[in-house]
Amino acid sequence: MDTNELYKKMENENIHYIDHNLYGTEGMITHYEDVTAIIVDEEKASTQVTKNTVLIQELGHYMAGAYYRTNSPYELIDKMEHKADKKAWEEFFPYEEIKQLMKKGLTTITQLAEYYDVEAPYMARCINYYYNQYHGFE
Repeated sequence: MDTNELYKKMENENIHYIDHNLYGTEGMITHYEDVTAIIVDEEKASTQVTKNTVLIQELGHYMAGAYYRTNSPYELIDKMEHKADKKAWEEFFPYEEIKQLMKKGLTTITQLAEYYDVEAPYMARCINYYYNQYHGFE
């Protein structure tokens, strides 16, 4: 995934980008009234792969409307994170596209993560979700 495409999507959606030191996370999204911003700690997200992963995941929050407060109950946070991930995966790593890539020989998490230029653990969660949701990749 080209990071410039992600920035372009943010620009088209009028989402601001802010580099700011964050505690305990590489990125977050904030939404107040009609202003939305993705905040990335560029010291923590120092590689393009990490930045892509953060931007995709935070864009998932935006596309799914999956927001919560930092003091929200864990159950709500977990639900909103999962909702955001599902939306991001459907948008940026569609199931049918993953199936086609696998047919072409990209069958490991590492290969798929490298293809999409995202972190392997994030891709692994996506593949696990699709595998369970669609009962495999046949």
